[in-house]
Amino acid sequence: MKSFENDYVKCNINVNKNDVIITGYVKKYKNYKKLAIMSPNPPDKITSFSGKNLPFPSEIIAFENTPNFEIINNGVINAKFIYPNSYYSPDGLKKIVSPIIISLDAIKIIIELEDRDVLKTLTDRKSGDPFFYSTRELILPVGTAEQVMRNYAYAKLNYNIA
Repeated sequence: MKSFENDYVKCNINVNKNDVIITGYVKKYKNYKKLAIMSPNPPDKITSFSGKNLPFPSEIIAFENTPNFEIINNGVINAKFIYPNSYYSPDGLKKIVSPIIISLDAIKIIIELEDRDVLKTLTDRKSGDPFFYSTRELILPVGTAEQVMRNYAYAKLNYNIA
């Protein structure tokens, strides 16, 4: 169980496998018109192992049609979410790790949960360049399957690309 308290909210977060249960309250909730709690979509599990559980590339994609959204009524927080995935900040370099976000009008409170997929990133962990994976499309010529395989092996060794 994780407890969180600041000037605006007090809450407890319980994680049980893939369920996240958030309980608590908003302090001075009558001062706000729009109160909501949300988190990104759960990780995608629809692709191969290497593509499974990758963080979302942006906040917009992470929150698109998320099931993890609740309106806060009378200042009482009582939500059950599916464990959220991570996403990247607008610069594409900082990973926002599985956040629970409480929105009070213009105030945005972010509580990050544990990163369950530390090694799953969209960037090269060595250089931090988000274009690490696109280099091969820029330097490899179009050819037969055998030519592509040989050129790709050469590029991996000489250009350190994925």
